Amino acid sequence: MIELTAKEQRFLKRAHEVTHFPWTNTVKAVDANGKAMRLSRATFERLRDDGILIRSSSDLTSNTYRPISAPVTPQVEDALSDA
Repeated sequence: MIELTAKEQRFLKRAHEVTHFPWTNTVKAVDANGKAMRLSRATFERLRDDGILIRSSSDLTSNTYRPISAPVTPQVEDALSDA
């Protein structure tokens, strides 16, 4: 069962796009208005590995992820339903 912290739930409610730069192992996130958001690499990797963030595009220098449109658990559904 996937358990989300309160901070992760707030992040998923606002997150629009997450970009991972593998060569520097940095993560950048933005909301729908383009405002920067904070996300640690560890949290990003956990959300990606749990299937909450899915890759939407990639190129030579970065991979772009978005929150899933079909939630995997009720807790994730609650976090994404308000987005």
